[in-house]
Formats: sequence, structure tokens, C-alpha cells
Amino acid sequence: MTMEDQAEEALIENFVEALTAIAGAAPHVIREPEGARGSYRPDFMVEMSSDGEPYRLIVEAKPSLFPRDAREAIWQFRNYLAQQQVGAYPVVPVLMAETISPGARQLLRDERIGYFDSSGSLFIAARGLYLHVDKPASRKQSRSLNNLFAGRRAQVLHAVWVAKSDWFGVHEIAERAGVSPATASETLIAVERREWVEVRGAGPSKERHLINPRALLDAWSTYQGSVKPKAVRHYYVRSTTPPDLQRRLDHECQIEGIRYELTGISAGQIHAPYLSSTSQVSCRIPVGRAMHAALDAIEARPVRDGWNLGVHELKSDDELRFRQRIDDLWVADPLQTYLDLLQAGGRAKELAQHLRAEKLEE
Repeated sequence: MTMEDQAEEALIENFVEALTAIAGAAPHVIREPEGARGSYRPDFMVEMSSDGEPYRLIVEAKPSLFPRDAREAIWQFRNYLAQQQVGAYPVVPVLMAETISPGARQLLRDERIGYFDSSGSLFIAARGLYLHVDKPASRKQSRSLNNLFAGRRAQVLHAVWVAKSDWFGVHEIAERAGVSPATASETLIAVERREWVEVRGAGPSKERHLINPRALLDAWSTYQGSVKPKAVRHYYVRSTTPPDLQRRLDHECQIEGIRYELTGISAGQIHAPYLSSTSQVSCRIPVGRAMHAALDAIEARPVRDGWNLGVHELKSDDELRFRQRIDDLWVADPLQTYLDLLQAGGRAKELAQHLRAEKLEE
């Protein structure tokens, strides 16, 4: 038995246990349900009763479920039921998966299709029966849902955002994001499953474009709020105002041949002014000798408190692909600025919402 089969068996056992706890008696599981006249048949059926009423659940097991997968499964269920003699039992379609995305859950509830996942979340709606148990995602589920928002995949997602409504191919996005075509393709398939993009063509000529930027932004925002903020090194630069410090930093980075970008409140105030005053500068710089030389040149001294320069150290300047030149300064684009503001303290979150309204939801 493969690991996938073992995981599915464990999920089935948990599902039966949950139904037993609800019904007060173990349901009858039919492992090989009758097939339809077509080629499709569900993975198994469950016959159970609740308050003396009998129900038949037809269950399809999937590794994971996102909106596109859910729509396809709903179509399969309806086609299957249209070709079966239902009988006296109320028949309830149920989708089971290790991980079910929030968007897929909502779609299934709207369509009155049942679901069960490895966290124990359960939804079943039928005549005389309504069950809804909503549990938080496990760490494993969270990784499955959020693996788009970190590392190379996040760069692909950022490139998709920057492309906005323009149609793009895999190789174009891979080049913009600085990743391999394989990574770009893998990420775009995941984006398709979430129904954030529209698709046309097939094979090498296949193209996509962003159609649901709000859902993408909402999901990324939720992820940012769920992870530990990245470490920021704090420095104090003597006798300087934020605008002067920004200019000095830009000058020294040019001398050292190092790329950088302002971010956080510094960039937010440039993209969409909101706060009456600021006293600190935040930037993103690839760590290395050149970074330290630039900081030494402006006499930046490491401190714990009373800082006026915050440095997000990057692994490489590949993470600066989407920066913008504004007023002779390099500035993180509105999306990166927004994401960094969500993890900053103080009034940064207010500025983040203002920036989103002004620049990201245009």
C-alpha cells in the first residue's frame, strides 16, 4: 500500500468515526459501489441513519481540493446521479480530501455538496440532516494551502500580479520572475486550481491572465498575518531626517553597486501618502560585503532601541525584480510594500489598508 493509499484509508476511518459519533451507530461502508453507464463511479458509499432517517452518502476522495477541482467533481457527481436509480434514500454527494481550500469549501456549501478533510471539518446538508463542523487547518494543511506565498513560487505569483489583466505564457512569467519554466508552470497550475486566472489555448501556446486579483490579494494577506515576520536589523544614523537618510542610502548603494529598495512605511508614504510624519526608514538589501560597506559609509550603528533605519536582509537581488524608480529613489512596488506593511508594527497596518485601497484595488 502506497503512502497516498495509507493517507486515504486513514481519512476514511476518521470520516466513519465522525459519522458514528453523530449517528450513534457505525455506518455501513460500501467499498465497491455500482458503476454508472459511463466510466465514472464514486470511490465508496456510506449508508447511515440519523434520528431514524436513512441516508446514503456517495463519496469521492481527492488528495486536495481547490475551487476548480470542486467544480469538476460537482459535475461528475451530477452526471453520475442523473444515470442512477436513486431509490427511497436521500442521496448526499460528499468530497473528501486531506486539504480543502476555503474557496472550495464555500463553493461546496453553496452547491449543497458535503465535504470532510483531515482536520475534521465536516459539512453535510440533506433533507432533515444538517451538519457543519469547522476546524482550523493543521500545519500540514497550511503548508499545502500556502506554499504559493514563499520562495520562488511567490516570485511567480508576484509576476502574475504585475502582469494584471495582460495575457502571458509560462516562459514570459518565468523570465519576469527569474525562475525556471518548470517552477513557473507548476505555480501557474496551482493558481488555475484556485480560479484566479483565466486560460486560453493549450500546450506551448497556452496563455493565462489574472481575473480575480482580490481573491489572490486576500489569500496572500491572510498568509502574511499567519507567519512570523521576517527579522529586521535596526540601525541608528546620527543627525539625519528620513528624506536625507533615503538619499544618502541611495547614493552609497550606487557607489557600492548594490541594489536596494525602500519598503514599509517609507515606500507606503511614497506610493500613497497617509501619515502626517514618519521618523524611520525601512529598506530591503541583499546581504553581503557591499551592503555592509554602504551601511558603514552612512555610519549606521546597530541598535536595539531608538532606531531610524530598518534593514530587511535578502538572500539575493533576485527578490528586487519588481522595484520602481520614483523621485530618484528605488522603491518596492505597491504589492511588496503592502505585504511588508502588514507585518510591521505601529500605524503600518492603517497605511497598508490605505495603500491597498489607493493602489492595489484600482
